[in-house]
Amino acid sequence: MNSDINHNQIPKNLINIITFNVRATRTIGDDGVIPWINIGRGNEEILNLVDADEIVLPETEVTISLDYPLENPVSFILNSEFGFSRKQLLIEIREKFFEKSTTENFDVGTLDLVSLDVYKTNTGKIELTLELDI
Repeated sequence: MNSDINHNQIPKNLINIITFNVRATRTIGDDGVIPWINIGRGNEEILNLVDADEIVLPETEVTISLDYPLENPVSFILNSEFGFSRKQLLIEIREKFFEKSTTENFDVGTLDLVSLDVYKTNTGKIELTLELDI
């Protein structure tokens, strides 16, 4: 994790969990909803993302930390005038994973994003960590 960005701020308080549900194109489960989105197939699956345009973070700046499966974890800052939607967060996360996959040895297609854990640091900054299923 890039300590220049988060300055190792502790403690962090979990304030929200953002989920990613996708309407199944084939019947899966009782309600036809899959409780994750595949990062590698994000362009296709985003069309079926439940509440894709809902603003899930009203903040104007967030830090996203990517660690697994990266050998060299990375954090990056996103800014938005009106807050962040699921779709916007997914697009940014997907782009970073594809960028990192060119220099590290992993397959983005094996990564399913289940949720984002939203933390508030003791200085009021918002940090997101990913809950991935592989």
